[in-house]
Amino acid sequence: MPGLAYIAGLDQSLYLPRRPEPRVRVPRSSVAIAMDMTTIYPFESPGGWHLIGRTPLWMFDQRREQPVFLAPGDSLTFQRVDRKTYDRIARQVETGTLDWSTLVKA
Repeated sequence: MPGLAYIAGLDQSLYLPRRPEPRVRVPRSSVAIAMDMTTIYPFESPGGWHLIGRTPLWMFDQRREQPVFLAPGDSLTFQRVDRKTYDRIARQVETGTLDWSTLVKA
């Protein structure tokens, strides 16, 4: 699936096997863990990982010059945001006005 990143290196204390029964519907931008990996679902799809949250960001957006947000070798840090911030970022993503460069550290 375009934009589906397998993010390795999850702390061993968070290890979980895949769910015995996959969900029929996992919402776009859901953050999930299974085994020693994390992923962010780029589209609504079925999935067998444990959901732990959501991000307002889209991992795949064909409107962007580079449609896939994460590339092999990228590092990723998750940051908790309050609901107001989440909603503001989500609106910017949906309207195509988010400055994605603000999310990337050199």
